[in-house]
Amino acid sequence: MNCESNLYNKALIYQGVGMSFRGNKFYIASFIICTILAIIVQQMRTDLFGINNLLDTFLGSAPSFLYLFGILSVIPMVLPNIKKLNKSVLIVTAGALTYEIEQYWTSMFFDLSDIIATILAALLMIFLHKIIAR
Repeated sequence: MNCESNLYNKALIYQGVGMSFRGNKFYIASFIICTILAIIVQQMRTDLFGINNLLDTFLGSAPSFLYLFGILSVIPMVLPNIKKLNKSVLIVTAGALTYEIEQYWTSMFFDLSDIIATILAALLMIFLHKIIAR
């Protein structure tokens, strides 16, 4: 009975119905790390602006990448099915891109680097989830 139960659980995990704790640990850790790093970058970037153009670009775009990647890290724990994950990542990313593009028409700061960082966060999440889900 134990062997059948174990095979059943593995089949469910393979189909995307459940997820192993190993996979969940990665997503929990990435959510926590991204949140902490985004807050640190947000607080420290005003002091570090102006040192280097490359550093300025990184400091300006890092929060967009980190916040989105952190939020996307929650999705695989709720929707471990790869097809539903891809759709959910695309929907959340579309929302983030809409916010970034909307800044062009409002008095906020529009930056192409933020759009690139948002797209990279989504692509990295999809790529890492395919590796972890194996």
